[in-house]
Amino acid sequence: MKKKFAIIGKPISHSLSPVLHNYWFKKYKIHAEYSLLNLDETNLSKAMKDIRNKDLSGINITLPYKQKIIPLLDKLINDAKSTHSVNTVYLDEKDTLVGENTDVYGLQAGYLKSLVKAENKSALVIGAGGVSPSVIFSLQKSK
Repeated sequence: MKKKFAIIGKPISHSLSPVLHNYWFKKYKIHAEYSLLNLDETNLSKAMKDIRNKDLSGINITLPYKQKIIPLLDKLINDAKSTHSVNTVYLDEKDTLVGENTDVYGLQAGYLKSLVKAENKSALVIGAGGVSPSVIFSLQKSK
């Protein structure tokens, strides 16, 4: 059976996530597909039900739902606890609906790590979008 993954948000049509993920699925012969789900807030619980029923194997979350999804989850792990922001949801081996935040690690690994002596530098965060808690926490973790 083909695993199904998606990204949810509104608007979502601009997302390149399906292109990226489907490329890797095809390249590594992973029997899965990744799509866009343009959901209204009232349909968030249906998406969580689809994961619980294993109709979806997992989802990524973008604006405006990174915080709004939290009450529908069973638990938050790792950086999602500190940021109160979720970008990945999946069902674990105990059928627990888990919210994770990979934005913090992504920023640290992809950008902050490349700075020479990033420690004790100053940063200015402009904006208060859905990823801003992750950016701020990533900067704090990197000192």
